[in-house]
Amino acid sequence: MARRNPRRNISRIDMYAASGTPHGGWEVRIQRRSKKYEKFFADGQHGGRRKALQAAKLYRDELEQRLKPWTIRELARKPSVRNTSGIVGVRKTSQIEESDDYIYTYTFWIAQWTDGKGKRKTRSFSIEKYGEDEAFRLALQARTNGVNQAKRTVS
Repeated sequence: MARRNPRRNISRIDMYAASGTPHGGWEVRIQRRSKKYEKFFADGQHGGRRKALQAAKLYRDELEQRLKPWTIRELARKPSVRNTSGIVGVRKTSQIEESDDYIYTYTFWIAQWTDGKGKRKTRSFSIEKYGEDEAFRLALQARTNGVNQAKRTVS
């Protein structure tokens, strides 16, 4: 099966020496499970531009075979580093509105999930209206219900 992009994760780097002589190579960069891998394949060390590209592709293909990416299920359970609630798809946010001489701040707990058709769904619950704990509970319940209806993984 042909790749969509035969140079995925491979970049060309061309440089010039102080004398103006061109030199360069191909750099492979892949990130798997939060770890970065990169290696440079110089044209001069591999017998030319095409051979350096071939070596870079072989290296990339070997890395892709050996290092598996996160699965969709694993990603759904993995909280983002920006997550402050500890629950995937549930976050607290504030909205500030200025009107005349007043500044209003509204704080919400927001639930977010993807429905069975791949469309993002969002529900928000006002902390002012429900209180901190109840707004959080409602957001958590909304996400859980939405994910269950979509038959997706709840983390």
